[in-house]
Amino acid sequence: METMTLGWWIHQHLGKAVRKWRKQEEGVKQGEDPEAIHQMRVAMRRLRSLLKGFEAVLDVPRVARKVGMLSRVLGQARDADVMLERLETRYLPVLPSQEQETLKGWIRQLRRQRQEQQRELVALLHSATYERVQKAWREWLDHPRWQPLGDRAVAVTLPHFLLMAWGELSLHPGWDIHGVADNPEGLHDLRKQIKRTRYLWEFAGDWLGEALQEPLGWLREAQEVLGQLQDGFVLEEQLGLRCPALEESLLHDRTELWRQWQTLRAQLQSRENHQRIYSGIGGRCLSLVTPPAATETAHPAAVPLG
Repeated sequence: METMTLGWWIHQHLGKAVRKWRKQEEGVKQGEDPEAIHQMRVAMRRLRSLLKGFEAVLDVPRVARKVGMLSRVLGQARDADVMLERLETRYLPVLPSQEQETLKGWIRQLRRQRQEQQRELVALLHSATYERVQKAWREWLDHPRWQPLGDRAVAVTLPHFLLMAWGELSLHPGWDIHGVADNPEGLHDLRKQIKRTRYLWEFAGDWLGEALQEPLGWLREAQEVLGQLQDGFVLEEQLGLRCPALEESLLHDRTELWRQWQTLRAQLQSRENHQRIYSGIGGRCLSLVTPPAATETAHPAAVPLG
């Protein structure tokens, strides 16, 4: 890694994401295995995280960036799959019979929506737009382009990008939300920022060192907990008033999830964690930087005045 340039390092990870995306195409078109949609969505998320995280480095054509369009359609289908699984396994079995019938009706409606999403997704995968996006990525991976920054050593440049991602996450206003229902959208946006930071850190792999694996694990947990909180808000908005027992179950789950989030929030935002991250990543960077050779001319700050 010490001898690889930043541009080629990013190219390597973009290639992995594109190959993972392409590998899931047939499974997504068939629509029988929710895991295929999940894996393609993960590949798209990683691709978009690289594009955003290294925007100052990459020279990628505009059409290649249209993966966001596919990612949104995949996201809608995946969210529906997760919601259906949660409704059928977590809530439906424990509700009274009257509420079960109400929930079954909503599940049928959600399944119809999911079928429509599947048709939309398959149509997109057969579209000329999708083929142009694929072609753009094939061409870029064969003949990659990046800004001059991409020609610098990854071992020296990557730590700065990892720290910038952490700094941006640390300044997100979502950390200041102290009530579980005060600002659901703010928490959802914080989750997206956590996810982007997590992916960038995961790209660094073992380079992060053992000491930073723990906060990386906290980021994964925080993403999951905040995602479940968001699902609960959606469910309550759709069904809460019609299903009192379901509303009670949602409130119980929300209380427990919020407790978990408060623990994770305290761990991630603690002084000790910030010190560990900045000293760990910054120290790795500084250890690889060769200071400029001394010259006969003193730095102006070292010249006595008067």
